[in-house]
Amino acid sequence: MEPLITLFRDKLGLDEDHFVMFSSQLKIKNLKKKKHLITEGSVCKFIGFVSSGTLRSYVRNSEGEFNNDFYFDNDFVSAYTSFLTQMPTNCNIEALTDSTVHCISYEKLNQLIEQDSAFLKLSKYISDTYFIRKCKRETSFLKQSAAERLEGLSTLYPGIEQRVSQYHIASYLGVKPESLSRIKLLTYINK
Repeated sequence: MEPLITLFRDKLGLDEDHFVMFSSQLKIKNLKKKKHLITEGSVCKFIGFVSSGTLRSYVRNSEGEFNNDFYFDNDFVSAYTSFLTQMPTNCNIEALTDSTVHCISYEKLNQLIEQDSAFLKLSKYISDTYFIRKCKRETSFLKQSAAERLEGLSTLYPGIEQRVSQYHIASYLGVKPESLSRIKLLTYINK
């Protein structure tokens, strides 16, 4: 939890009392590999903080599953649109490894904000983080080749190829696994 304490203190300017108030509301969810934190059709009533593990967010359609985000140690994790609207989500969040997530409920976070408006800094930080991630991903599909998206993914998540299967990385990049292999080979040859 040290990274969360550092976030409170250094990035948000909140004190130890704020962290104690926040952490007292957290519930721990231990997920085994392949278990879901949330599934499509349910309402997301939490924001989680990944203390260990790797998770993926994905959507399904008639053609299959498509990854739209990954969460690693020290990331916030949520079906955030559902969390904000309290409407059913269209995504699934699955543990790719055994994972531990510390969750605060929608109600508890809003109670903290009502008690002390300084918690709005945390809420804004989480919203800004999600907004920036989604904008960068959307822009990458509009402006970058698959090879450039792969390079950006490796920069955003150093070591991702050791933590996430090529199949899931290809899905996130919007390419077939065999295309990802070709992209990686061409990148290697051109270096």
